Amino acid sequence: MSAKSVIVCVDDDASVLTAVARLLRRDDLEIRTTESPTDALTWIANDDVAVLVSDYDMPEMTGAQLAGHARLLRPDVVRILLTGQQNLETAIDGINQGEVFRFISKPFDKDHLRKSVDAALQRHRELAELSGDRERRMRRQRLRAALEGEYRGITEVERGADGRYAVADPRGIAADLGWTAFAAALDE
Repeated sequence: MSAKSVIVCVDDDASVLTAVARLLRRDDLEIRTTESPTDALTWIANDDVAVLVSDYDMPEMTGAQLAGHARLLRPDVVRILLTGQQNLETAIDGINQGEVFRFISKPFDKDHLRKSVDAALQRHRELAELSGDRERRMRRQRLRAALEGEYRGITEVERGADGRYAVADPRGIAADLGWTAFAAALDE
């Protein structure tokens, strides 16, 4: 059984929070609500949050600022802004500060909000998978570099100007490793 995806909802209006939480409630989701952007950031920093649904206009900080902080803490948290302000400035602010995934107008259409959150959950899975691939690739590169540092030529083969493999002198390798008997046998 997989863990529930965590959705954090932030709005300074408790009735909107209740409505959003009720609307999004499903068995496979954990919905957390708060009127405090600071609490939301604490959850994002400490837990594997998939989606942030935030109001734009709040007293402590704007939704765009919250989205920007969330992006810095965890880039794979997908950010949705709810806004009653239908203007270009709001959209630009959200894009520039928080790289917002979707803007949803208030009052919101229930189906549109559900579909947007489902799309955000899918996007979160994609981002998490990409992040895992990147981490595996970086680990592989570090391992290859460590192996190559310890055992030169084990992962990277050098070729001479004529295209032939360049192989180190086995006598020198044996001497470096302290294998005097082996080095002597090579000379026979």
